[in-house]
Amino acid sequence: MVSIALVKAVYLTIINLSNKVIIYVLANYQMIFAIFFGVLAILIFGLCFYLYISRARHKANSLDESSIDDINETRNIYTKGGNYTENLNGDQIEIYGDVININQDFPEIAKEIRELITELRNQGYSEEDAKAEIATELAEEARKKPKVRKKLFMWKKSFSTNTTKTNDETEVAREVVTSATAYSHTSSKDFTEVISGYYQKLDELLQGRKWKEADLETAKIIYVISHKELPETSLYRTYLTDYFCSEHIKVLPRKDLNNINKLWLKYSNGRFGFSVQKRIWKRLGGGSDTTYNSEEIQEKFGDEVGWRKEGDWVYYSDLHYWRTAPSGHLPILLMLNSDKSERCDIDFEILEVIVGRI
Repeated sequence: MVSIALVKAVYLTIINLSNKVIIYVLANYQMIFAIFFGVLAILIFGLCFYLYISRARHKANSLDESSIDDINETRNIYTKGGNYTENLNGDQIEIYGDVININQDFPEIAKEIRELITELRNQGYSEEDAKAEIATELAEEARKKPKVRKKLFMWKKSFSTNTTKTNDETEVAREVVTSATAYSHTSSKDFTEVISGYYQKLDELLQGRKWKEADLETAKIIYVISHKELPETSLYRTYLTDYFCSEHIKVLPRKDLNNINKLWLKYSNGRFGFSVQKRIWKRLGGGSDTTYNSEEIQEKFGDEVGWRKEGDWVYYSDLHYWRTAPSGHLPILLMLNSDKSERCDIDFEILEVIVGRI
């Protein structure tokens, strides 16, 4: 009985309170609506104000960041022809009044560096001083701009024959400038005759980055052309029809040797080719007149171009037919004396003749 009475009392209390609330609302509904809509208006205004401030701050932050990397800065650069305005951003550097876009391929970068060297020499600098001046400015740009520094070290790693690691921007810049001066093949006239006749298939293979097939095609081209150049009475032409040796390179027209080299340089961005191998060979002390007691030079060469690993010559199956292979790694097939199941046995007499003729 007590429980029923308690529930009834609570029920009646709720009913009374509800009636009072309804009566109060009906009597004061105008004021209540005014308060409700006032609060709602304040909330909406506050939300809009917050969104406006947030957007303004985001825009300000974007401008601050882009002022470093993205917003073009107009500068006046003095040249012989007078002043001109050039837009400089994070992808461009200025060296001796010349603007260079660092997003270009290295052959284009190298060409612009060589043109700068020529310009400085015309102003009275020696070639070495011109290289040093350009390297100094290039290093300074790298210190100021992280993106330039990254590119600089990438160029050094990819195209310099010096494999010594260093974090010195000036030293790396010197290596890059030195590599750039070796890029004389980038002139467009160099490739006017190399995509016809014997070279068409090689051009297609290299363009498609089919390095292994291109290596074989290179050996075939040189054999076919040189075999026709051998005298009728030559032992290598009459009897040793399947034998490839330095005699084939000796009679191979320089024009053909250079055209093949240019194709390798072109499609590897200067990483592969006979002239790359020549540069490494001569830097290590070799030459076209190297005597046959140069085993130490041969081993050093093999180590640098990736034909040797851990103190021994690699197997043919371990040759690196990728774009990331060491500089000078390819071509190699025309110099191999060994079977493809054996460790590489290099005919360095062929390399020496190439070095003397390229």
